[in-house]
Amino acid sequence: MATMTEPQIKALIQYRTEDGLAIIELDDPPANTYTYEMRHKLDEAILPARFDDNVHVIVLRGDGDKFFSAGDNIGMLNKVPPRCTYLC
Repeated sequence: MATMTEPQIKALIQYRTEDGLAIIELDDPPANTYTYEMRHKLDEAILPARFDDNVHVIVLRGDGDKFFSAGDNIGMLNKVPPRCTYLC
């Protein structure tokens, strides 16, 4: 008999601090492309790091073996008007 499980929700951004570093990792391999959701989650990670008195350096890195980030998600760009690339 098959069991039903909750769908996995991808975090897209991982955030941790250690020894004065805020480590923010893009977590959508292999290309770590930017979507609206990825940008919002990135903002949500950067703001607390900026205002944490224990953080002296912010490290931004990409998960996976191939890319830090390949840039904007082409599928997302094909669905929105050009003026909405960063604003919508």
